[in-house]
Amino acid sequence: MSSQIIFFRKNAADYSKSWVTATASQGNDYARNVLNRNNISAWITTGSVDADNTTLTINLSDIQEVTDILLLKHNFKAFTVKYWDGSAYQDFSTPIVETTNTETSNSYQRSSVQTSRIQLTITGTQTPDVDKFLYQFILTTRIGKLESWPQIKAPVLSRNKRVSQMLSGKMNIQENVGGFSTSLNWDSLSIDADLDIIEQLFDSSEGFLYWPCGGDEDQFKTLRQGYRMEDIFLVKCTNDYAPEYNSGVYVNGIKLSMNLAEVID
Repeated sequence: MSSQIIFFRKNAADYSKSWVTATASQGNDYARNVLNRNNISAWITTGSVDADNTTLTINLSDIQEVTDILLLKHNFKAFTVKYWDGSAYQDFSTPIVETTNTETSNSYQRSSVQTSRIQLTITGTQTPDVDKFLYQFILTTRIGKLESWPQIKAPVLSRNKRVSQMLSGKMNIQENVGGFSTSLNWDSLSIDADLDIIEQLFDSSEGFLYWPCGGDEDQFKTLRQGYRMEDIFLVKCTNDYAPEYNSGVYVNGIKLSMNLAEVID
């Protein structure tokens, strides 16, 4: 069964939280790159081999709730993820232990834990004895997964282009990383669980994570940017909540639009 859209709270280890640290037993200078929300820069080791049992530790500084762990864009074959209980690293209720992983992105939903640290230990790479890399390490709590299938309209991966014409007639185009935006639309929504999620998102004063693929890339006829496992965006609603019953008849479902745009925080 295909997976619907999932929403999470902002990464507990987001780079905007200056008190959060990322440290690694190898490649430590690049460790904090896993917190910066992008698929451009990464944590990477130098001269690492599988036998090194390389660790990457996220210190949240204070106790946070974690239900979901996402490792996005990596080359790990064998690894474990554990949480700090105040005196030692412990397995989750269902341990995160991979020995033959072939995916380049992984997500894990587990029973809630209260912790200040998470440690990833890599004991093997998909190509033996090459350097390890990871682009995004997300520790979060789940807001919810939709049961409905909204229309995803007007998705834009903007490069924030600035275009000007030179005296020669040639065009000068300047661009940067830019941002993401899209619109979710329902013609008639009557699923209470989804409406509860939507109301929570509209009420949120902080950005939340929007994961279009919901953990399943195979549901798309062709896999494009914006819908891959690694594509997750910190967004907020740019329009107001307008819960209009379809055709104005209150026994019908709700007609809704939710416009999302990537935000700084």
